[in-house]
Formats: sequence, C-alpha cells, structure tokens
Amino acid sequence: MRKNILMTIACLLLALTAMAQSNSERVAEIRKMYAQAKKNTAAAEKNEKAGKPSNITVAQSNYNLTDGTPGKVVTHYYYEATEIEETDRVVFQPYFITNKYDVGSYKYYQEFLFDSDGNLAFYYELNDGNETRFYYAKNGENTNEGIVHEINSNGRTIEPPFANSIASALTMAFNLLMNREF
Repeated sequence: MRKNILMTIACLLLALTAMAQSNSERVAEIRKMYAQAKKNTAAAEKNEKAGKPSNITVAQSNYNLTDGTPGKVVTHYYYEATEIEETDRVVFQPYFITNKYDVGSYKYYQEFLFDSDGNLAFYYELNDGNETRFYYAKNGENTNEGIVHEINSNGRTIEPPFANSIASALTMAFNLLMNREF
C-alpha cells in the first residue's frame, strides 16, 4: 500500500515536471513569435510612411460622450496575405492587433498576437498602470482557460474568456472588412 502511494506521487511529480517544461517551451515560442511580429509591424509602419504597401489597416473612432467628454479608439490590424490557388482568391489574416482606448479619464492599451493558424497566442493589456499578459496553449488547447502562463503586475485587469471574446470580435470585424465575409 505504502509503495503504491509513493509510486503514485512519483508519477504525479514527473507529469507536473513535464507539463512545466512544455509550458516554458510554449512561452519561449510565443516570445519568439512576438519579437518577429514586432519586427514585422515596424517594417510595415516604415513602408506605410514611405507610401509603399504595408499590410496595415487602421480603424479609428473619434466621438463625444453624452456629457461632452471626447473619446478616441484606434485599432491597428497587421496582417499577411495568402493566395488560395483553388479559388484564385487572396485571403488576409491578422497576426497582430493593437487597441488603444482614450475615453475621458479611462485609458488602456491592448495587444493580440495570433499564431499561423489564427489562434490567439498572446494577450497584453496596460490598464491604469497595471499590466496583464496571457500566454495561450497551442492550437487553442483548453488548459486552465487556455492559459499556459500568466503575468500580472497587480492582479488581473481582464479575465481570459473576455480577452478571447475581444480577440474574436476584432478578428470577425477584420474578416468582414478585408475578406468580405458577410
């Protein structure tokens, strides 16, 4: 009996060690993807300033709230184009989206990084000086709300399902606009 319990504990420890190693490998993979995305976005912005094709779409909204407080929301979509030979059609897929909200005294910034399959890989938010980072499992695998690693400066400023919901809504809006999916 005692031997069985020790064997069970040993197996659990091995499984936890393997999962932790797998998670740290995924975080390293996402950080590499993020660094590449930042290089690509910098190159795209440089091309845009030079008047060259840049694969950037910007959606901006300026408005006044009912009390006259000005508001501004700016969303940048950075995307890649892929030609589908069977249909002779070009399809656009975002790899990085940023949102910047400046509505009265409420200001925050969000980043969404997608993998090559279009799944959310990383979420970042800066909200009133607090930072939240979610590193997601590969291929949308659902482990702990899909999160393999999380960093918060002062508690969560957003919950993972809401971050996923925003990413889905922004991707849907992009597909309506760029891929004419309606």
